[in-house]
Amino acid sequence: MASPRKIVCKVLETVLHKYPLINALTLLMLFAERASTESEPPIHPKIVYVNLLGFLACGILMSAKVKRKEAALVFCGQLIYFAYNFYNNNKLHYKEWLRLQMCVRQFGCVGVYVMFASIVDQKKSTHLRRIAEIVLGIYLFAYLYLINNTKEVRTGVISHVLLGDWGRYAFTVVLASCALSYFSGYFLRDMSLCAAVAIVFLTVLVDCHFSYWSRKGVHFWNQARMVGDNLCVCTGLFYAFFHIDNRVKMD
Repeated sequence: MASPRKIVCKVLETVLHKYPLINALTLLMLFAERASTESEPPIHPKIVYVNLLGFLACGILMSAKVKRKEAALVFCGQLIYFAYNFYNNNKLHYKEWLRLQMCVRQFGCVGVYVMFASIVDQKKSTHLRRIAEIVLGIYLFAYLYLINNTKEVRTGVISHVLLGDWGRYAFTVVLASCALSYFSGYFLRDMSLCAAVAIVFLTVLVDCHFSYWSRKGVHFWNQARMVGDNLCVCTGLFYAFFHIDNRVKMD
């Protein structure tokens, strides 16, 4: 009988394998939700369809455990493209704070999948893992910026977490510690767990209040995508907790 650790790792791995498929679905639903109020699509349909096929291919390959490293890295490239597009595409008519939120979540997913690629890589590339650590460190610092320096996000956090500003300060300290750990390359196992738990709480308490964000002008499927991105990051951090050491092994 499989041990509880193996069962948990299997579940986490399955979620990471399937997330490109979920991403494709939520992207399609977002554009469908926007279609009723737009005269022309913000992104050319051919580009959307090609990327949807890419998401499907990456999800299927990872689920079949075929070329998982390559599929994960291709998925990262697609996430980077959409993060760039969502921030710079004026046809989307998103406010600055919302564009930042979307980009930061996608960037976190990039870090998770680069880390996943380094874990499943048979050669165990230290360079790939180091890139993942730096990307996740940047993601955590960017998340800190959002909850402390972006008015709409800061207000949302204060109004949903226990103790208001003091609760925000507590999350800031935890996430800042995790970010510094990722940049330094030390205590990654412990800090991956801390970061995952903190982001789970922020996601459940703040992001999952859909009616609140709807009043701020966020489309339902846009918010669903951001919740999904955060949960993907949490899944990846929990997965890393079971597969990496607390210290980087130097050659």
